[in-house]
This record gives sequence, structure tokens and C-alpha cells, in this order.
Amino acid sequence: MYLKNIELVNIGAYKGYNSFNFKTTKGKNVLLIGGENGAGKTTLLNAIKFGLFGSYGFGYKTENAEYFKHVESILNNQAKRKNNEDFSITIQFEVVDNLKLFKYELKREWKFVNSSIKEQVYLTENGDLLDTQSIELFNAKLKDIMPPQLLDFCLFDGEEIAQIVTQNALSSYIKQLSKVVFNLDLFETLELDLDAYSKQHIHATKMDSVEQELFEANNVEHQLRNDISTSIRAVEYTTNKLKNVSDEYLEIKSTFEKYGGLVKQERENILKQIAEIEAERKQRGEQIKGFVSTLLPFYLIPDLVNETREQIKNEESMQLSQQLDEKLSQETLNKLFSSLSIDSSDDQTEKVKKELISLIAPQQVETMIHGASFAESVKVEQVYNVIQKDEPSAFYALLQANQEDLKRLHQLKAKVNVHDSTDEFGQLLDQMDQYNIEMIKLKQKLDEEQLILENQKQELTALLEKIDKIKLQLRNFDKSTGSLLEAQKIITLSRRYRDIQIQQKLKDVQIQATQNLKKMLRKHDYISLIQINPENYEVTLLDAQQNALEKRTLSAGEKQILLLSIIWAIFKCSGRQVPFIFDTLLGRLDKTHKAAVLKTFIPNFGKQAIILATDSEIDEEHYNLLQPHISREYKLEFNPIKQQTKILKDYFTFS
Repeated sequence: MYLKNIELVNIGAYKGYNSFNFKTTKGKNVLLIGGENGAGKTTLLNAIKFGLFGSYGFGYKTENAEYFKHVESILNNQAKRKNNEDFSITIQFEVVDNLKLFKYELKREWKFVNSSIKEQVYLTENGDLLDTQSIELFNAKLKDIMPPQLLDFCLFDGEEIAQIVTQNALSSYIKQLSKVVFNLDLFETLELDLDAYSKQHIHATKMDSVEQELFEANNVEHQLRNDISTSIRAVEYTTNKLKNVSDEYLEIKSTFEKYGGLVKQERENILKQIAEIEAERKQRGEQIKGFVSTLLPFYLIPDLVNETREQIKNEESMQLSQQLDEKLSQETLNKLFSSLSIDSSDDQTEKVKKELISLIAPQQVETMIHGASFAESVKVEQVYNVIQKDEPSAFYALLQANQEDLKRLHQLKAKVNVHDSTDEFGQLLDQMDQYNIEMIKLKQKLDEEQLILENQKQELTALLEKIDKIKLQLRNFDKSTGSLLEAQKIITLSRRYRDIQIQQKLKDVQIQATQNLKKMLRKHDYISLIQINPENYEVTLLDAQQNALEKRTLSAGEKQILLLSIIWAIFKCSGRQVPFIFDTLLGRLDKTHKAAVLKTFIPNFGKQAIILATDSEIDEEHYNLLQPHISREYKLEFNPIKQQTKILKDYFTFS
């Protein structure tokens, strides 16, 4: 699978329409996505899994309540407050199947319908929109080509990789990865199913019990069909009664409209005005509420904001002057004056140093209070710039507008109440209200009766399937002995095939993993061979003299390099084309091993490597190492005031 593009509409902090272009070019397989913690990197990873697999990606066979809880948790909170907002994930990708290239666009869309979430899936194959049945066939194919568990293995979290080795979970990880990547888990599942089937024992008493079960099921079917007939008659009766009441209501309504002066048009216009005013007041109220909960506190304490801003600036100047003081040693200044052919004495150099530091140091001696980071000082500056604007007056105007509209609402509602209380139309309105209440009750009753009928039909369908299975079971009793013997033969053959395959695959993996390790490990000759036992997947390391090395003697970074070398080898030997995603991969590596991973591992690890990083993990130095292999780069910037992530087309800017 090759990811080409992903579009997020109101997903997590990605409000509105957002897109990532994941296309890579030859020799540039890296997509670099930078962002501070909480900027939206994890949301992007979850969106890929949500978009591709839906409920199946989280272990659910169908879309159920638990799955929709997952869905609702990733939808943008601001957009959820607006009932007409759309939510969707669209993924464009390519798949090679039977030596043919297929281009797909999969859109998974969610909408709120009567306070519940509904999901709709659209899929195009080479530009043609597929129907529901074709989508089901595609999902089955996708589970073979790129099952969710394989996608999970393509996501590499630096912290988890480090823990796999330190917690002695290396063998179990390699075992699971090998099964999935080499498709051996399919044979293992087949063996388990056949083994369960083989453990059945056939007895005459069991056959008698099955016949008794069929007799009881036939009796239940007869009673259930009678219940369905009764439910159908109840639905028909309630439907006719609802129609009669509705006709009587329409007749009174027609009389009311015919003789009702301002009754119809004017009354509806007034009610429309009331609805519009209330909607405007609600919208203004949301704006005022947002202002009060975010910016108002800062407007109330502008002096404190100013003092904080000045204090942070002074602290930055103090830190810079201290650094300059450390750098400008007597020896450094003497060399500088000498290079400029200027005669100098110790007093002169000391005087120049003090003058230079005084240009940077704050006017008054300050004490460190905040010790703010760059990001924190930027946020303080943003708040300072915002409160320079006269926004409170605008929100005060909104409050006044709401008060004026409240007066208008009282007047309009009073006018409707006066009209509705007129004796001439009061009786008609009362009758219409009574019919409305009765229609509501009848509709509720009809819904309940239709639900009972639908449940009874579903129960009958399930029962008929059960009866068919019982009949088939009776027919197969005399055939089972031969089929159980064949099942045992298939199990034996499958296990033998798995053993042979894993032995052959692991031999190739050992050679490739050793080559990978030597390329990345600082001590090239420290490990001469990696051995993987095909029975228990235990990893043994041999030195140049073919003596076993203890894995616990490796440093944390070397353990991580070891696992990456094996993972790289397994995927390379499988020939699978999948996207690889690396999240905080370099966290535990030293400078040398970081450089090896960026120059050797990442550029050769598949056609598409997506790296999620912070500016402290991939700084300017490591960015320059990776830059020749970068096809595209993004930066995720989260605005805490708007609660929204913005996608920028460049990585972090280094000063």
C-alpha cells in the first residue's frame, strides 16, 4: 500500500478542511511532520486507521455503540456544536494486486442524525464509484493486503521500541511481526479452527438431543409466526387510527386558517421573527461566553500582562548577557584585538567587555522569576498583542444588542399570547392542541409496535437459520468421521509448512539483520552475527570469535538499533510495500546513532517513511542530515486560544 493523500474535515483539532500530501519521489522517501506535544500528531495517526478500517480497525465486526464513542471522541468539539457541520476522513492510496495497480479514494463520513452518529462510506476504484457490494469485497481484500495489525506494526514509537528490548519482549515481538508480515498467522488460525472441529465427539445420545432441539425449535417457530400476525394487525389498527385523527386535525386547521384574521400568515411571521431573534441571541451568547472564558481575564489585568512581558524580556536579556560574559574571556578578546591589529591591555579588554555586556543586559538588576521557554514567551506576546485591541467594546455591543432583542421578544410573544387567548379562536386552538397530543401518542405507540414487529421478524429469521443448521448437523452426523480424519491431515500439513517457511524466512532475516546492524552500529565489529531460533524466536548475538554476547551489556541506544535492524530485515525479506510511520524514534539514541538512523536506516526503509518529531528531537543538525531525503515537510501549530491546529508547509525554522 502507498498512501498518496489524506483529507481531514473537522477531525480533532483540525477544524474545517485540512489535507496532507503524502506523495514521495525517487530518492526522497521521507515525509517530515513537526509539531510540539499536543499539536495533533497522534490525531493524524488515528485518522489513518479510522479512515482505512472503520470499526474493524478497533476489533469490532460491526459499527456498534462502543465504536461510535471512539468516533465521537475524535470529532472537532467546535464543529459538533453546529448541527449542520460535516465530519470526514478521505484517504487516497494505491494498491498492487496480482501485478496490477489500483488507485483508490476512500471517504468515511459521519453526520449527526437525531443526536446519534451515522457513518457513510464512499469508495472509488480507478475513478469509478463502487456500490455497497463492491465495497464489501474491497474490505475483504484490504484485510489480506494491509490488515489493521500490520498497520500497527508499521507504526514505530521510539519509547515502545526501547521497552521491547529492556523488558525481554524481543522474541515475542519478532514472533508476532513475522507471523503477520509473512502471512503465517492465516495458517495458524486455520489450524486452530480445524483443531476445534476435530475435538468433537459423536454419540447417539448427542444425536437424540439434536432431534429434540429441532422439535422444540419447530414449536417456537409456530408460536412466533402467530405473534407476528398479531403484531401486524396491531400496527394496521394504530396506523388507521392515526390517519383518522390526522384528517380531523387538518379539517379544524383549515377552518382556523380560513377565518383567522392575522391567524395564519401574520402569526407564522411573528413566530418566525421570534425564532430568528432567539437564534441570533444564542449566537451572540456563544461569542460572549467564549470571550469571557478566554480573553476577558487578561483584559482585567493588563498591567500584570505588561509587567510579565517586560519581566520575560529582561530575563532573556539577562540570560544573553550572562552567556556573552562567559564567552568573552580575556583570552578571546585579546585574540580579537590582535586579529584587528589593535593594541590592548587587560584594562582595555575588560572595559570593552563591560561595554558590550551593558548593551544587552537589562537596565536594572533583575531576578529570574519565570524562566520562560521560547514557546511560552511567544504565547505571552500573543496575549499582549490581543489585549491592545479594543475587543471588549465589541462584546459590550453584543450584550446591548441581546438586551434590545430581549425586549422585542417580550413584545412579540405578548402579541401572540393576546391573539391565542381570543375567545373566537381559543376553542379551535385547544382542539388542535388536543389532536396534536393524541397524534404524538399514536405515533409513539406505532413506533413501539413496529419495533416489536421488527424484533419478532429478526427473531424468526435467526430461528430459521438455527433450524437449518440443526438439519444440516443431523445430515452430517454420518459424514463426520471421515471429515475429522481429513482435518487432522490438513493440520499436520499446515504446521509442517509453517515450520519450513519460518526456518527459511528467518535464515534470510538473520543475514539481512546482521548487515543492517553493522551499517548503523558505532562498534562495527562488535557483533558479527545475529541468530534467531525458529522455535522460540530467541535472539542470540555472536562476536567475532563466535562467542555469545549478553544482550544486557548493550546500551539503551544499541538495543534500539538492534531491534530496528531486525524489523528492517523482516520487512525487506517479505517484499511488502507498506508506509512506515516513526513517532519520537530518536528519543533514546545518542548523537552517533541518531546520525546512523537518519543517514542509513530511514532513507532505505521502504518507499514511504513518515516521521513525526519535535524540534528538540530532530534539531537543525539532524534536519540537515535528513534534508536530502525529504520529499515533503509540514509543521503542526496549535492555537490554544482558537483550540485549532494549523498546517504549515515547512518544518521548524532554526535561528
